[in-house]
Amino acid sequence: MSKNRKKVRILGGLFIGVSVGAILLVTFGMSNTIGEISDAIVSKTPTAILASSELLKGDKEVLVPVAYFDQRADKCADFYDASQNTALQNRQFEWTSCGYYSSKLEQGLFEYELDKDYYPVAVGGEYVTNRGVHGINKEGTNLYRWFNNVEGKSKNYVGNLKFNYKQDGNVFSYDEGSFYPLDDVDFSKGDLGNDDGHNHLFTLNFAVPFTAVLSGNEIFEIAADDDTFVYIGDDLVIDMGGVHDEIKATLSIEDNGEIYVGVGDEELAYSGLNISRGEESIFRIIHADRDSKNSIFRIKFAGMNLSMMESKMAGTDGDGVQIAYDPANPTYVAPLGESLKVRPDGTKGLIVAATIQGVLLIALVIFLVSMAKYLLEVK
Repeated sequence: MSKNRKKVRILGGLFIGVSVGAILLVTFGMSNTIGEISDAIVSKTPTAILASSELLKGDKEVLVPVAYFDQRADKCADFYDASQNTALQNRQFEWTSCGYYSSKLEQGLFEYELDKDYYPVAVGGEYVTNRGVHGINKEGTNLYRWFNNVEGKSKNYVGNLKFNYKQDGNVFSYDEGSFYPLDDVDFSKGDLGNDDGHNHLFTLNFAVPFTAVLSGNEIFEIAADDDTFVYIGDDLVIDMGGVHDEIKATLSIEDNGEIYVGVGDEELAYSGLNISRGEESIFRIIHADRDSKNSIFRIKFAGMNLSMMESKMAGTDGDGVQIAYDPANPTYVAPLGESLKVRPDGTKGLIVAATIQGVLLIALVIFLVSMAKYLLEVK
């Protein structure tokens, strides 16, 4: 055998060895990719929605622990007073009888992202008609009283909302057109400056952990009068700030993980946020009732995999079910400190990757066959 033929066979053998190794690696990678695509396809089926629903067989009541803060009315200020700007900025919670308030949606009062302590940061309110919402959640600022006890202004009460669960459609809902959860507390009794005797002025916050299913059927709806803010993770997704009449917002998680939102009469539009299948995140809801006109609060989760736990909370009849986070902390806004990791759905990318891997696998096989044939022909 000539030296050239010997070199050809040695190099050919090396190429074959490398090609076989490459084929095995590509085949292994392609197998994993196809498996991920299969999982993504399965995730779009409704059967995945009730993956953790053992506690929710049939229709029942589900408790959602809530932190309430009763708010005393700020003093009325004469609209024509020379110091009106300061007076109006400092008035957050008032009776309709004060004679001046604006009833309209005011978006942009809060920063898009929560602060590091998981409370909102207010950037509007200093010069808008519904005044008062400015500062960060730090002592001495107007916003502080929304989430903390402030002597003479606010006081905390721990409570819950009783959601109705319907197994048909996997729906959790709370619907109250006359929402006065603090009528029986002592802090502001005697300070009720309206005719109906209800305690109209309060704030509340609560959180609902969930696991993204990406079935295409995950819907969240909320309707309320006055300020209502909804976050997913740290990011504001529904902004219904201001003192206003009832406004409804809808949020939809699409089967590709994109989050769509519509407020009032708006069509659903992409929010810029994405969530991945199986990702654990959290809804954070903040609401303030700031005047004595009405009090309405309606919420619905449909097709969502919410986190549940067995409950023996005070005031319930025996064992029950509640949203799974610790209600012991009355200012608990951010259970576990979890944040939404914003990243695009990878299904399309997986399909492209599988296609590339398939083409590469075919090319490697053709090369391997050609090289083997060539070596057999070398004499």
